[in-house]
Amino acid sequence: MTQEAVSPASVLVVDDTVENLRLLASMLEEHGYEVRPVTNGRQALQAAERNPPDLILLDITMPEMDGYEVCRRLRANDRSREVPVIFLTALTETADKLRAFAIGGVDYITKPFQFEEVLARVNTHVSLRRAQVALADSYERLRALEQLRDDLVHMIVHDLRSPLQVILSSLELLEEPAAALDEDSRKDLRTAIDSSEELGRMINNLLDVSRLEAGRMPLERGVWNLTRMADEVRAALGTVDQEARIEVESPGAVEVSCDGSLVRRIMENLVGNAIRHTPAGTRIRISIARDEGRAHVAVHDEGGGVPPQARTKIFEKFGTVESRHERVYHSVGLGLAFCKLAIEAHGGTIGVDPGVPVGSTFWFELPG
Repeated sequence: MTQEAVSPASVLVVDDTVENLRLLASMLEEHGYEVRPVTNGRQALQAAERNPPDLILLDITMPEMDGYEVCRRLRANDRSREVPVIFLTALTETADKLRAFAIGGVDYITKPFQFEEVLARVNTHVSLRRAQVALADSYERLRALEQLRDDLVHMIVHDLRSPLQVILSSLELLEEPAAALDEDSRKDLRTAIDSSEELGRMINNLLDVSRLEAGRMPLERGVWNLTRMADEVRAALGTVDQEARIEVESPGAVEVSCDGSLVRRIMENLVGNAIRHTPAGTRIRISIARDEGRAHVAVHDEGGGVPPQARTKIFEKFGTVESRHERVYHSVGLGLAFCKLAIEAHGGTIGVDPGVPVGSTFWFELPG
């Protein structure tokens, strides 16, 4: 057990009546608290700044600076902002109590006070405060561990790019004199090249997700025609998969200010997912439209659809893995997490809706 866990809780008691200070200090010390009594607001602010307590018992009616003003200043100070304040007051009007809560108090005790009530409230709020501090510490440790993990993954994945490129280049060299290979060998070689290229895309997605999360991927904006971009994606992916029936629906040119390379990758990712998760030969539609100053892009497929409980998870960095374990939806890797971060970097939104009558509709909107 650490020293912090066994140390007595510190209570700063602020009251201009010396008799109240002595009584509260004596009784709280008997129950294991470290009591720091002061007689005015300025002393209270100095004490809280020097060494923030676990709890403050604060009288409202004091000369020079009343308890409301003291509490306001405590809340404005980073060192004392989170310290709970229980007001001690002879004021009984509801408006006074509401003001105490509005200014940042967590509780109040009416004078003349019963010590059993004081002790019960002090015990409760000290326990809550310590639990909050412990939770915040645990959160910071988890964040540090997550950052360490992300840095390690980023380093490993970054180092994988060079040997992967060597493998891919070597395979492509082998493909050039492919006529010397039998049909099965050519198919195996093409499978190896396709798998290497897919692995390269996965590596790029992971690196780009990390860059987007850290805000280290500046957007290179320009005016882009989304309808033309959709036609290019249709032509490119249609060449890769001869059985894909990809159609583009648009009222005409829909232009938007965006990072064209990122938005094209998003569109390719959504259409590629549609191809992988729908039966061969079924129709995939890319629809482009403009509505109330926003450009709307949607990819409609006729696959098995996305279960309602997975429609948010699939855009999360690790949510797809959890969904796979639950056998609710097969993972599409980090592609959708990349799409979400890239769209949000543009100030847009992304989502998925059930298709009509079947399948799914993945969509995103961009401002302007």
